Amino acid sequence: MRAEIIFQKSLNVIASGLAMTAQRLPFLKSLVPVVGGGAGVQVAVPLTMTFVGTHSLSGQSVTIQPVDGFVNPAEGTVGEEFFWWFTSNASNRQIRAITVETNGVADVYPPGLGLVSIASGLVKIQGTPTQAGTYTMVIKGWRFTDITSPTNSSTAPYELVINVGGGVETTPYEDFVANFWSGDDLSDPLIVGELADPDGDGIQNMMEFVLGLDPTKANAMPGVFGVDPDDVSKIKYEFPLNELASSAQVVFEESPDMDGTWVEVDSSLVTRGTQSIVLSAPISGKKFYRLRVSL
Repeated sequence: MRAEIIFQKSLNVIASGLAMTAQRLPFLKSLVPVVGGGAGVQVAVPLTMTFVGTHSLSGQSVTIQPVDGFVNPAEGTVGEEFFWWFTSNASNRQIRAITVETNGVADVYPPGLGLVSIASGLVKIQGTPTQAGTYTMVIKGWRFTDITSPTNSSTAPYELVINVGGGVETTPYEDFVANFWSGDDLSDPLIVGELADPDGDGIQNMMEFVLGLDPTKANAMPGVFGVDPDDVSKIKYEFPLNELASSAQVVFEESPDMDGTWVEVDSSLVTRGTQSIVLSAPISGKKFYRLRVSL
């Protein structure tokens, strides 16, 4: 009888100890029963224990959190300023360094964005996005500047998704003139208009675009005109083309006397490639030829 009482007391002590352990270790994964003595009492002992990594900066779990008003996923637009504030500190333990990876590439930010500041536990990602797309950033804050130090510790990784829209769509012609002018000039039709000729060389801007010329400098009309070396019974007229003007309409026209009556040359006589357009027509009577473009 005395042995049975001692055995039961021992079981109660073990069970009490396990209960305290379960309270202190909330991440106890599972328990398995162990059959006790003849009294039929069962107690539970831990099979495995799994602890959630706290990445603690201060002895407790610390996580990156967006500042009020900033959401995740975040939205941005190409060409427009973007910024996103977040904080990560606890018990006056603020972060000293930040590491990021974007779409799986370490130490890379979405195009046009970067880390601006770390101050009083606040961090700002800011910039002007330059490329549309969806960017997944994994961010960590570190207690010390030297992230390679074995005594350093980090916040739990935070995943920020930034959706960057394409912004205002531009045409190849608009991109072309933006290579030569900026600011208010880009809204002045006398400078960047398709029919404008700001360099005074007699070649309109849209023709300069199609032929790949510089609209800010006087140019002679390019092209080669003469007898077709492959067939002396034909004339050959060839112009270079800007590959970026592939959507522009480019045609040869002919007139017998240049009196204002121009008709498009039969398309079978014209060969257009990505970098040139060539007219090869029979030599017959008097004819005048010209190149006409439209966007």
